[in-house]
Amino acid sequence: MNYETIKIEKVETACPACEEYAEKHFTNPPRIAVMACEGACAKGEVARMAANLITHQLARENTVRICPGGAFTKDTGQRNLVRMANKTIAVEGCFISCSSRMMKGVLPDLCPVIVQADTLYESSLPFGIDEVPEEELRECARVVAANIVAEHIKKPAATGKTITKKEPTAKNTKSSCCGN
Repeated sequence: MNYETIKIEKVETACPACEEYAEKHFTNPPRIAVMACEGACAKGEVARMAANLITHQLARENTVRICPGGAFTKDTGQRNLVRMANKTIAVEGCFISCSSRMMKGVLPDLCPVIVQADTLYESSLPFGIDEVPEEELRECARVVAANIVAEHIKKPAATGKTITKKEPTAKNTKSSCCGN
């Protein structure tokens, strides 16, 4: 495996709102941690919206929303939510899988369920968010969120697998980090 080494400047401060959220959601039993691509493209926007639908509406009692930036760049409450979770779901906008790759950089033993969102909806989205009607983004996010809730929250599923709707190809299938 090839790796990139990244230097991130440490900060002594933390976002009070982020830490308050993490403290409020640091529960026993642990919840399912949901992180998502936060990319600037339409596919990333769908993944972000789907993660928010899951954690703030569809499965609010069972899940907690993770800020990949906060969890990746500092070892505080957001990273602790991932550590404490009984399962982590990474809603990835595309096959690059940024959020799960970032988190594995700071939590090498992390083995999230990786859901490649762009394989779950029919739309062929361009890069630019401004090129897609808001309702289309919302509909794609609803499809992704409903699939994740049904397959990974309402019924038990094995961790560490990429979930796809289309036939698996090199483009939309990832190797499992857990050997599953």
